[in-house]
Amino acid sequence: MLVGWLDRNGQLDPLAHPCDRVTRDLIRAFITEYGVGRAETTVASAVRGMVYVLRACAPPDGVGWLTKLAHSLTNTAKPSRPKLPRMVRVSDLVLLSDRLMDIGLEKLGQGHRSGAPIYRDGLIIGLLIHRPMRRRNLTDLRIGHNLFIDDFGIRITIPREETKKGVPFEGRVPERLEPAVFIYLDRVRPVLMKNGVNDNGWLWIGRQGRRMPADDISIRVTKTTREHFGRDLSPHLFRDCAATEVALERPELIGMTKHLLGYMSSASSQKSYNQATSLTAFSRHAEVIRKLRGEGS
Repeated sequence: MLVGWLDRNGQLDPLAHPCDRVTRDLIRAFITEYGVGRAETTVASAVRGMVYVLRACAPPDGVGWLTKLAHSLTNTAKPSRPKLPRMVRVSDLVLLSDRLMDIGLEKLGQGHRSGAPIYRDGLIIGLLIHRPMRRRNLTDLRIGHNLFIDDFGIRITIPREETKKGVPFEGRVPERLEPAVFIYLDRVRPVLMKNGVNDNGWLWIGRQGRRMPADDISIRVTKTTREHFGRDLSPHLFRDCAATEVALERPELIGMTKHLLGYMSSASSQKSYNQATSLTAFSRHAEVIRKLRGEGS
């Protein structure tokens, strides 16, 4: 994980011993970037993983100060944040996606390359809310490998060995997003690829024309939703939003969530992702508070 981060930031010395690659400033920068949209326990776990690797490289102690830092982070980490306060309605996410793509196209039309990543981020958000796949599968989308264009539209096919639950994913990009995908492929992606490395067909292109890493996708999505909604909405949380929207708006279709989220059973998907019960309670509680304050009457 750290090696990949160093490489993406142009700070990897392939000849250096693993222990020599670790400095306090680098670890501080890594934690700052990696911590966006993640629970403190997740960050602490990542640092512990580095400690284990360095101990194996330089037994028995590895890097002493990093070990102490890992213990400190683990002991002080707060439990994962509740999902509900960070959730956003699907309709609002769709509007954000459309708005970002419009802004991106407008900038590109004015000759500003900065419009390309804005459009890309809008399309990522749109695809996440319409087809809420896991971050790894989203990152691994590759033209001609698991993303195909045929006479019926755009098809996404992910085999069982590439999914977390061992359930194959087969679906199509919704018709309303098809024009956006074609615009991305024809006009936006080539701008992102300019001066980049060889084109290996990866759908999402990031810095220096390279494949966009999963962490970069998380950072961009979380940062964008924070800017527009004031909430850190990670790619994974889109799955909660999708399942909850089904439960609230079309409860008779609740069984579809297992297919939507890639679970073997509806019970699993509802247990993991449906926040509708707590969302309804939260809304009722807010209504009571408004009435007590004399608002909305």
